[in-house]
This record gives sequence, structure tokens and C-alpha cells, in this order.
Amino acid sequence: MNRCCPALLLSLFLVMPAAPALAQDAESKKVTLDLNAVAPQAAFNAVAEAIGVTASVDPSLTSPVDIAVRHVSARTALTAICESIGCTWELTSARLVVRAGSDASSIAARVSVGGKAATPEAQAVVDAFRKELPAGLNFEHAPLADVNKRLSEAVGLPVELKCRVPDVTTLTMDFSGLTLQGALQKIGEREERPKAAWQLIVGPAPGAKAPQIAIAVGPAKQ
Repeated sequence: MNRCCPALLLSLFLVMPAAPALAQDAESKKVTLDLNAVAPQAAFNAVAEAIGVTASVDPSLTSPVDIAVRHVSARTALTAICESIGCTWELTSARLVVRAGSDASSIAARVSVGGKAATPEAQAVVDAFRKELPAGLNFEHAPLADVNKRLSEAVGLPVELKCRVPDVTTLTMDFSGLTLQGALQKIGEREERPKAAWQLIVGPAPGAKAPQIAIAVGPAKQ
């Protein structure tokens, strides 16, 4: 994923008419997001504005949002954001309400991408996060390039796992029988370095420009 600004790159594209609609219609509108260390209030405000509603965000949510999604429904994007920082969302015809989850103190415990995507390409990326990984997918001080290669082969889509700490270049962990989102959750649960946020990026499908989804976790708070 290419980012031209280390602090923030945000793009939102609507491919459906920006007309008054019911909540279900708003959830189906397509968005593209590329967020890097963005405050939750700003992230949800941007999505809300793009789909034609206002946003009310719990001020206790302060974990920065790191997510990249390409041409997916607002429903999928909102769910991915909330699952990465520990919150819940509710959308009416005029308002997006975001509340802190009961276990928001540990974002490592909230890693999932769900819902039904609007296109087959998007659904393939969503499904990849829930696909069970094969037995024997065990890494011992393996370079992240090798980890990414084997994960990509396992799910049939490009997969990139990376850590925000630059000198972290290897991984020791057993992913056998887990899903991709379960693997990311396991990393978050075992991570102890306060600044070591991990990001998992899946997609796009070979030959396609979109969609691509990224979710991130940090160390579980004790």
C-alpha cells in the first residue's frame, strides 16, 4: 500500500448517488479509505459526511485509526474500523452513532471483518479474513517476507503482515488452524511492546485494483 504522507492520507469516493436514503441504503454506499494514525472522531466524521449523515462519536475513543479499504460498502468499512479500536456503530437514516465497546481497553480482543460485501471481489477479500489456515503454518524466527508469502498462498490473495516497530523483521508464532483474523488477534494478545502495532493487509485480488482491507491491533492492555 503506497502512502504519500506518513501522518494521514484520506480518500473517500462515493459511487452511488448522494441522495436521501434509508440507513440500509447508506450502509451499502461504496467508500475507499486510507487512514494512517487518524483520530476516531475525524475518521467517523469523514465516513458520515461521505454517506450523507452526521456522526456522534464517544469521546472516550482515542486509539488512532489505521485502516485501508478499497471500494467496499460503508458497512464493511465501519465494522472494520470499530473492530480495530474496540467500538460499536449504529446507523439511522440521518445519524451515525459510535460507542466504546465493553472491552475497548483491549483492541487485541476485537479483530474481525464481517458483513456482506457489495461485489464478488470485495466479498473474496472479506472471506479471506475468515478462511481457516492449514496445519503446519508454524513460524520460528521467520522473516516477515516469508510469513507473508505463505499466508498469501494459504488464502489465495495477497497478504501483508507488518509491524510499526521498524526493527521487527521476524515472527515466531503458530497459526495452524486459525483464521487470518484469529492470527492477527493472537499477535495482538501476545504483543507486549507498548508501541508495537501490527497491521494485516489483504487484497486486492490478482489483476484487480480493489478492494483491499487492512486492520490493525496493538498490545493488549493489562
